Amino acid sequence: MNINKIIVSVLLLSFGFGAAAQQKWTLEECIQYAITNNLDVKKSGIQNEINKENLNQSKRNLLPSISMGASGSNSYGKSLDLDRYEYINTSQFYSSFGLSGGIDVFRGFTRQNTISYRKMNYLAGLEDEKMQKYNLAFTVMQGYYNAVYYYGLAEIVKEQKQLSEMNLKRTQKQVDLGLKAKSDLLEMESRLAKEELILIQTQNYYKTAMLDLKQAMNFDPGTDFSIDLLTPEIGIAGAEAKPASDIYTGALDFYPTIKAQELRTKAAQKNLSIAKGILWPSLTASGGYSSYYFKTKGSDNTATLRDQFKNNAGQSVGLSLNIPVFQRFGLRSDVKLARLSYLQAQTELEKTSQELLNEITQNSQELESFMAEYNQLVKQVDFAQVAYNAAEKKLDQGLISIIELYDSKNILAQAKSDLLRTKLQYTIKQKTIDVYLGKPVFGFLQ
Repeated sequence: MNINKIIVSVLLLSFGFGAAAQQKWTLEECIQYAITNNLDVKKSGIQNEINKENLNQSKRNLLPSISMGASGSNSYGKSLDLDRYEYINTSQFYSSFGLSGGIDVFRGFTRQNTISYRKMNYLAGLEDEKMQKYNLAFTVMQGYYNAVYYYGLAEIVKEQKQLSEMNLKRTQKQVDLGLKAKSDLLEMESRLAKEELILIQTQNYYKTAMLDLKQAMNFDPGTDFSIDLLTPEIGIAGAEAKPASDIYTGALDFYPTIKAQELRTKAAQKNLSIAKGILWPSLTASGGYSSYYFKTKGSDNTATLRDQFKNNAGQSVGLSLNIPVFQRFGLRSDVKLARLSYLQAQTELEKTSQELLNEITQNSQELESFMAEYNQLVKQVDFAQVAYNAAEKKLDQGLISIIELYDSKNILAQAKSDLLRTKLQYTIKQKTIDVYLGKPVFGFLQ
């Protein structure tokens, strides 16, 4: 799961706003819909069913094999008379029946190791599917919170625009009374026009964000769609960061990418055992039952079909030993390749574990950073609000210019937008850490 890219993309995306539809989808509803309708997840599920059937068949391969056959023919001309064992020139009907079976007594434990090999691959596929669902869930969550973020920024822009409209009306009255210069009014009108443009842009960005969310969910883009736009409540002030080493130790026991690679490492080990087992002699037991019926034209043989099958019956029992003596070193080469594949799987497991540790360490540090930023931004918003209120009063008293008022208003708007962004970033990071901790972030994925 490339969670770092998900977080970075949240920082780089722009703002947006749009109208709400009748149904408001929650985050979990969006994720559930995406998982149910994602084609890649469906493909993984089908592949896992294929792996499961291969596993079941490898178990059934331990059973004896039984086959039955029957034949019938009518010959003309010279043929062997089975009563007198001499060739005669006449027509003859011949029918036979046979039943045979066999079972592996010893095959170097290849059958048992094949079962284990396929079981490990099947379980690894299940872990891959689980990780695929988690990745999809985080992608949808990214799009969901992007839309929430854009909507919130649009609301901030709208609030600032309303303040500008109020100040414009007040300034208009002051200009009419000769208390303000005309240039102040023109400056306000120019600033208001710019804010109207920014609002239009954020509305378009929101629409784009909603379209991106629909695409991530595989939702019909032409269907009305609305989400719950309330920002999540988070208790950042009292949160305590858990050491990355502790998170990593716990994640090793259940994290899907680790479990999948561990299972594939075990599968590679079983594959090595299979390759070694082929070098051993194999012993097979077999048995059979057969009989036949014949009728020669003009012959005195009047025995019935039932009597002939009974009298002509024969049984067989045998053991077959196969010793691989020389296969042009092909079997030895297979063992060597299997051993190298096992070493490769071990290396990949070590690499995956290292990458997980790096991800957890980076996400833990970023979580602490967002926590500190959020707490500071809360104070900054409060201070900026007080400063803007004071600036309005100073403007009425003629102590500051219009430009200074807008500077104060822009600082307030920026502080509010930074607070919203950091809050949503913290939410995504916290959910990421919760996944590493094994918490039911998305209950239906547990």
